[in-house]
Amino acid sequence: MILLRIGLLSFDSALPGLAQDKQDSSSKIAQEVEYANAKDKPQFHVQAVRKLRDRGGPAVVDEIGRFVTAHGHNALSISFTDLLGELQEPRLHALLLTLVRDKDFLWRPTAMRGLAQQADRDSLDDFRKGLGDKLWGCRAASILALEKLKDAVSIPAIKGLLGDDVYDVRAQAAKTLHAFGDASGLPVLVEALRADTVWFGIDYGQIAREDAWTFLKKVAKDDFGYKPWESTEQRAPGLAKAEAWLAKTMPDWRDRVPEKAKVRATAVDYVFGFERRSCQRGDFFFRLDREGNLVVGYFTLEKAKLTEDELRDFNAVLDKVKRVDRSVPYGQGGCDFEQFYVPDGPRFDKLWIGVQGRPEPVEPFTKMVLELLRKKFGERVAEEFRQSSDLFRMSE
Repeated sequence: MILLRIGLLSFDSALPGLAQDKQDSSSKIAQEVEYANAKDKPQFHVQAVRKLRDRGGPAVVDEIGRFVTAHGHNALSISFTDLLGELQEPRLHALLLTLVRDKDFLWRPTAMRGLAQQADRDSLDDFRKGLGDKLWGCRAASILALEKLKDAVSIPAIKGLLGDDVYDVRAQAAKTLHAFGDASGLPVLVEALRADTVWFGIDYGQIAREDAWTFLKKVAKDDFGYKPWESTEQRAPGLAKAEAWLAKTMPDWRDRVPEKAKVRATAVDYVFGFERRSCQRGDFFFRLDREGNLVVGYFTLEKAKLTEDELRDFNAVLDKVKRVDRSVPYGQGGCDFEQFYVPDGPRFDKLWIGVQGRPEPVEPFTKMVLELLRKKFGERVAEEFRQSSDLFRMSE
């Protein structure tokens, strides 16, 4: 791994008292940097980051340099990486650029957002390349950065991302194009007002609806009477008004919605669900429907039909998961966990597993699913699943 060494400032003083004060201050800053990145104490991150943000200045940058040099890139927490973009300091800009270019760094999307926040023209080539990054967070951040840099050269490439697999990328492309005076992305946002993805009682579609509505009401100077948190029936009049508004200037707007941006009915009967939420490595969702389809994603969905043999093997390892006691949680608490939604009569019961807590009977399921995802969806999806899986393996 390439490490960036940040230059350290030297301080000379003829006053022992002042030197001691500076030493004490440096010690406090070093402790705050340690707390902001403590892997076993994520509850300390937010407060420590807030203190460092309030302090700012060269002394904080010096300690960041020492920490990165001593511990490496992947010792940084996601909250701390976010801070780097808020501290306007040339040496931290250089660090963010190095983190973005380190393909092994866990928080590359966060580092890219920080870099985008600073919008330095020296990073223009990195942002242009970022439009094709395999991580959607990097793609979305790159689009925003190119908007801030007013890089009209990138407009065609940004237009191409209106058909991205991920809503966040499509939406940012639409908003950025609008900032350039190009309304071609508005159909993607109006279409998102129809989003209605419900999984085990959680309405994931509301995330997209609220985001699209918040932007569109500013453009139209009208909220359409639409409330994204209401039911489908209650939203219908406002949806019709928003669609009519766009049709006035773009009668063929429906034909302009890219295939991957089209909202499709998701009234599917699922028989099993899995979600992995990880503030370290990212989220992953899949479920199995009653028709034997493996469905990946939480808003933008990919589906693959399992053969009889694949379904039999899947159910065989799932039976071992079902026998695990679900009345207790496993592993460490925090923002990294995986949950298995297991049928229990008319409802679903949840098996909760935290870091280093995966029971042995669950391991065969995890290994089999990895290979099944690779076979059905390709290496990209399999890698997304694999990269966070080791966090939950039970410690020896």
